Amino acid sequence: MYIVMPVIVFMSLVIVMILFLTGPLSEVTQSNRWLIYVVMYYMLFVINITVLAVIHKVKQNTISNESKIGYSFVWTSLVLIVIIFIL
Repeated sequence: MYIVMPVIVFMSLVIVMILFLTGPLSEVTQSNRWLIYVVMYYMLFVINITVLAVIHKVKQNTISNESKIGYSFVWTSLVLIVIIFIL
């Protein structure tokens, strides 16, 4: 799963960018603002699941599952803050 999820994230980003740049998604989001939040939550969810899959693979039996969820939240937040800071 830690190999498949980054591919899904990349494909999702490419599809969303193509739809926004070619027009269909940007026209729909102009009339339906809630769709922007759906796309944003979807991307955050997929990124968080990807980080969780990587942490689960790296820390297999060394920490509990609850700690893995906490680590994935922290690492996802840090990565997103760094990305926003760089932009």
